[in-house]
Amino acid sequence: MKIVDKFWIGLLVSIILPVIFGLTYFHTAYKGDLEMWDALIATAKSGLPLFGKLVLLSTFPNLGLFFLFYKADYWHACRGTVVATAIFFIISFIYLT
Repeated sequence: MKIVDKFWIGLLVSIILPVIFGLTYFHTAYKGDLEMWDALIATAKSGLPLFGKLVLLSTFPNLGLFFLFYKADYWHACRGTVVATAIFFIISFIYLT
């Protein structure tokens, strides 16, 4: 089952999973009058640190994914997960400042 142990698989899954988790969280937590996409864009453009916090929160599933790859000895997939998480951290720090 080492076919899963590829850098690009870890990177791709680690980029898609936080996006799905973040959108699901925002959809369940947002109770405003705007459409979800309009509210998300307005949150990103507002300059408030809320969008950066949402991006940070959405990276939590990557911790579980990293743990699964680590326990299965999929080291290349672990590296992809770390790179994708670093990209999300950089994006969140840009929006937090």
